[in-house]
Amino acid sequence: MYERLDRLRGEVERLKKKVEDDKSRLKAAEQRLKNAENAQIIADVGALNLSPEQLAQFLQMVQQGETGRVSNVPEQEPDEIEEDDDYLEEKENEYE
Repeated sequence: MYERLDRLRGEVERLKKKVEDDKSRLKAAEQRLKNAENAQIIADVGALNLSPEQLAQFLQMVQQGETGRVSNVPEQEPDEIEEDDDYLEEKENEYE
């Protein structure tokens, strides 16, 4: 008469154990993801070849919503770039 209840209690216990196992697997997967994200961030930052001071300046600019370059080289307008190209062509022609 209580066989059905015993069976359901057994099922509940099995599911509880499975949930605990799944929680452990989830935590492990989340930790692997976090480690992979951190490694990617470090690789990306390393690829920028910035000094710690330049990196701090860059991150501060990003946080403040500013855009621009970290270096002291001013950005050129597109028409200035064309003028530079014309100048270079003239110099090349002088040497021919």
